[in-house]
Amino acid sequence: MIGKKEIHCKLVLFDLDGTLLDERTRYHNLAQARFQTITNHAGSKAAKMWAKLSGISMATVTIDLNGPLPKASRREDLSVATVAIYQTGRKWHEARTLAQEAYKDADRMQVTLYKPSLFHGTRETLIVLKGAGLLLGIATNGSGRASKELMDGLGMGGLFDVFVGADDVVDAKPAPDMILLACERTGVEPSETVYVGNEPEDMMAARAASVGFAVAVYNLDNEMKEMADFSVCSITDIRAYSA
Repeated sequence: MIGKKEIHCKLVLFDLDGTLLDERTRYHNLAQARFQTITNHAGSKAAKMWAKLSGISMATVTIDLNGPLPKASRREDLSVATVAIYQTGRKWHEARTLAQEAYKDADRMQVTLYKPSLFHGTRETLIVLKGAGLLLGIATNGSGRASKELMDGLGMGGLFDVFVGADDVVDAKPAPDMILLACERTGVEPSETVYVGNEPEDMMAARAASVGFAVAVYNLDNEMKEMADFSVCSITDIRAYSA
């Protein structure tokens, strides 16, 4: 149920950052990890260029929340790092390889050093939804593998039946590819799926995938709310229906 409205579905898919996880803490740690690993692989000049292109001030670890780190897909974000490294004199293919290696190292650093911060009530809500027999999944513009590792680190990986990231598909959100792949892997029709996210791109992807219901987690973007079937303050407003 959402509010007083009873809805029927088999699969509930969630965006990750800003929907399940407090993105401010995650982006702060991710920026530091990537700056360090780009420095390790390509030098401090490349790392400083990456930070500038990403809208990040490393002096205060201030992040432009409309910039590439929070908003771009994994593939797009890797392109930013590749350009930064290329600008320091590396050949393009070498720069791309170094960027990929740096990002993989940053993922490993996050799993080891960063403890994700879930929004209040998230764990309990997911447990209840899973206990009601629903399939659960994550479809994120980040890395599917890194998302699973983060949830495993929280002891919650077993609650999810599928993890899909931008690295698993050709086109990330707002394209429907991730949602459709998650449906395919779980054997559930899009029309029997609910997608929950906190960005306009999430709602656009949900609409393009023709999901049963698109649910927007509250923010100040009225355009996003207009695209959603429901708007909620947090995922705790989504409850398992008891007959």
